[in-house]
Amino acid sequence: MPIPGTLESVPGYPDKLKIYRMAASPFWQVRFFDGRKTIKRSTGATDKRIAHRFAKDLYEQILYSKFGDADNTGRSRFGVCAAGMLEAQAGRVLRKEISAQSHQNDIYMLNNRVLPFMRELDVSEVTYEVLERFVAALSDLSASAIQRHLGIVRKTLDYAANHRLLTGIPNFPKIKKREEPRGWFTVREYRRLWSKARSLLGTRQVIEPKSGKETDIRHVLFTDDLLYMIVFMVNSFIRPTDLKTMQHRHVEIIRNSHTYLRLTLPESKKHNKPIVTLRRAVDAYERLTATHRAEGLAGPADYVFLPQFKNRATALRRLEQQFNFLLDALDLKTGLRGEKRTIYSLRHTSIMYRLLYGDGIDMLTLARNARTSIEMIERFYASELAGEMNIDVIQSQRRRKVRSDLR
Repeated sequence: MPIPGTLESVPGYPDKLKIYRMAASPFWQVRFFDGRKTIKRSTGATDKRIAHRFAKDLYEQILYSKFGDADNTGRSRFGVCAAGMLEAQAGRVLRKEISAQSHQNDIYMLNNRVLPFMRELDVSEVTYEVLERFVAALSDLSASAIQRHLGIVRKTLDYAANHRLLTGIPNFPKIKKREEPRGWFTVREYRRLWSKARSLLGTRQVIEPKSGKETDIRHVLFTDDLLYMIVFMVNSFIRPTDLKTMQHRHVEIIRNSHTYLRLTLPESKKHNKPIVTLRRAVDAYERLTATHRAEGLAGPADYVFLPQFKNRATALRRLEQQFNFLLDALDLKTGLRGEKRTIYSLRHTSIMYRLLYGDGIDMLTLARNARTSIEMIERFYASELAGEMNIDVIQSQRRRKVRSDLR
């Protein structure tokens, strides 16, 4: 068992790669869960810096043994090139060019769908026809997911070409991506969510398992965190992943001509600028903080939402379970046009409300504050606006230029 306070993740690597100390040994230990089993090793070192290097080396060895050749033969085999690509990409994670989560997602998709199809092929054998068959094998996935899998194949072939193992990259099949509208909540639906969450506070509800097995039944306790999360997200533009990383030290209350929160959150999707919230987010934050302060969990390093869970993936999962139960109870899982709604829909609602009810807000300001791009705002949010939603703007006139025959 790890000595309390010594268990920590290795920066820049997947969260499942950890070092720790235990009472039975003076040396730092390493453990990594590869999706099937937990691998443990002693570093033989008492210096934490050496332990970090040992953990990184172990991680790379695991990757190579998983995706490459044990005897280092067949350098142009797709599986070997994939292992080399991942090793190079791990360096990009350390340089913070890409996130550790993106790297972990690539490993998952390689292991799950790409390598079972292409592992034994020579990279020169990956032709347009092979890629077409690969796309056909992914027909159960969405267009976006197919594109991500093809992106991993391309990165592997690029690695092979850069190391002179391939003379040219084949053409890739074109995947027609159908833009799906983002699910969001009308004002009436938002009020229903809030009211239902308040009525469930302190109760423990049963979540029926999809498997139908009684052993999979879960009981979920409804907490203040759900109620204030709904208000906070709709008034702050944050992503669900911010819920699990946001600590009190990331939050600053500003009170001058306007009252708002300044959120200096960890970088997400290559955006690191502070977010400013609407006034209602301040009230939600202060009320939730008061609740956790009574439990001794409101210090600068404590998390804002569900701080009692040190495993932040578990904390986010608990919030998602509560919110999904709420959607099912109110029959709000899907919108009128079939768009799916999840906890992410609260962020979409926040952006849509600014487009609908904001007074003269421009796209650039909104995009930067929501840590997204103008293109994303136009493609997924502004495209949802109908004329009737802003009827006052449609019917507005500039008084000085109104001709008498228009009156």
